Amino acid sequence: MMKILLLLLLPLITVPVIISHSSILNIYYNGTVEAELTGNVNQFVLIGHNITNLKIIGAKYNLSGNTLYLTPSNTTVFIYYNAILPRGVIQINEPYNATINIYLPLNSSINYISPQPYSFNVMSDYYNVTFANVNSVIWLYTLSSHVTTAQNELEIPMIIGGLISSDAVLVSLIIFLLRRGNVRVLKEEESVDFVPEVLDERDTIVLEAIKMGTNTLADIVRQTGLPKSTAYRRVKKLVKLGYIEEIREEGKIRYVVRSDKK
Repeated sequence: MMKILLLLLLPLITVPVIISHSSILNIYYNGTVEAELTGNVNQFVLIGHNITNLKIIGAKYNLSGNTLYLTPSNTTVFIYYNAILPRGVIQINEPYNATINIYLPLNSSINYISPQPYSFNVMSDYYNVTFANVNSVIWLYTLSSHVTTAQNELEIPMIIGGLISSDAVLVSLIIFLLRRGNVRVLKEEESVDFVPEVLDERDTIVLEAIKMGTNTLADIVRQTGLPKSTAYRRVKKLVKLGYIEEIREEGKIRYVVRSDKK
């Protein structure tokens, strides 16, 4: 059955992608970011930290926090810079929709993707995964020469953080990476207590969301796309390890990064 499915879907890997013209973001795992903004976009949220080599063509700008405020312009605006990305995490949250291209090396293993990708291509040195007309993407991955390959078809529903879809492109991506051994199986019931002093990819994505000002469990779930139970366990782990504080006010609970961890 797997062989038949593979033969039916494998040709989709090389199908050219045609997307109507819109703002475009290119994000490389090494922290290189390129953006082409159209349609009078006046805000751009910088991805990553320790921004260097920032270059903006086509508009004047002011930088406040991690947001660029662009002078309205009828021309296309180009943004280039380098940043340090959280290890194993690519997270994009913009106030406008765009075509988002993520480039990862061929030795990367996928742990979680949200939303569904529009397409993917295998290049000489990278996987190029495209998300069409979106403003938020979460991608968790691991760079490794040794990954755990799913052993049979029954494991497929647990791939990519439990994300299951009939979408042909997503299924093609899963099967292609299974053949290369670059998909790790993550089980939702894994306990964080096995490695209490180590932050994994999901811990990091929750911590980054809180650093960006997301301070309630409901907002963390919406921001990260993680299941509520997973987000809750990761928040509790971050509290236990001293990365964040749990603040109770008037019957409500919110979470903030500890001042010594900023």
